[in-house]
Amino acid sequence: MSLNQGIDQPTAPTLFSTESRATTMTSSLDIPPGYRRAIRFGANWTLITSPYMILYLILVFAVGLNESAGVGQVLEFAGTSPVPFGATILLDGLFHVLAFVTFVTLFAVLRWRWPVRASLILVCGAWQMIVGFTKALSSFITFTSLGAAYVAGDAALRATLVPVATGADGLRQALQLMDSYGVALIWVIISLLPRESGLPRAVRWLGWILAFALIGPDPGFLLVILLSPVWAVLVGLWLKRLLAAK
Repeated sequence: MSLNQGIDQPTAPTLFSTESRATTMTSSLDIPPGYRRAIRFGANWTLITSPYMILYLILVFAVGLNESAGVGQVLEFAGTSPVPFGATILLDGLFHVLAFVTFVTLFAVLRWRWPVRASLILVCGAWQMIVGFTKALSSFITFTSLGAAYVAGDAALRATLVPVATGADGLRQALQLMDSYGVALIWVIISLLPRESGLPRAVRWLGWILAFALIGPDPGFLLVILLSPVWAVLVGLWLKRLLAAK
């Protein structure tokens, strides 16, 4: 065999060459100048707040709030225990505020390379925060006031308040569906980022699973609670790798 034939022979990829290509792909996403400190804060914020949904679920079980119960039982709980009821409702809305910081961080990372995608993430992030916290605040005010009247009223008044609370709960469910679409759309946009972003494949698959589980039937929300912390941790670590590559 000649020397030229030996040179022209293709070499099998090694572990080091694979890691080199992965590093090159990850570093191809430029961090906007002046944004490094903000992106580092957003990455740490995402990692710290990642277990929020699981902690919230534990709080709901500890408080004993069962939203699937009848409207009368929810009114009685809101009237007799306004502080635990208000805490569970407002902390639900707080999740959307905390998640908005992560979405702003993703906007800052992507705005130079993919400005349209980044703008969609920012708009959907603001949408889900405004609608989500509006849902929590309106439900807290409505149900605590109706619950106090329900507990103090007689049977006739209670029978009158139940349809009113049912209508308020319908508004709450509509707002919940609206903020869910905003979060689901963000998960889909992030899952569809090009390969040049260096986004881990696990984040893409989890994004699709979470999006369909969020807008799917009610048992799917439990899957969102269990998998969204994993998604947040992987995104936070990805952001840290982008910073380290520069």
